[in-house]
Amino acid sequence: MKFPSLTTTIISAAVMAGVAIASEDLNITPLGLPCRGTVGCSTLNGFNHGNGFGFYCSNHRIWKYTPCQIGQRCHVTSPTTVACS
Repeated sequence: MKFPSLTTTIISAAVMAGVAIASEDLNITPLGLPCRGTVGCSTLNGFNHGNGFGFYCSNHRIWKYTPCQIGQRCHVTSPTTVACS
């Protein structure tokens, strides 16, 4: 009687380990997200450890971004340029 529960426990542990390993491979980026204008600054949960990033827009989608380092802030420096400082 204890064998089915032991088997179930082993299978459950294996499935949970597989999910944990797969979740480490998630790579969240702002590429393709909707946007307005030509450039901007933003943050995105789960990306760049919560630090800001500058982005470039084309056809209302982010096509390029520049992540800011810890302690830096994103600034729109001209109508077509962003910088982190």
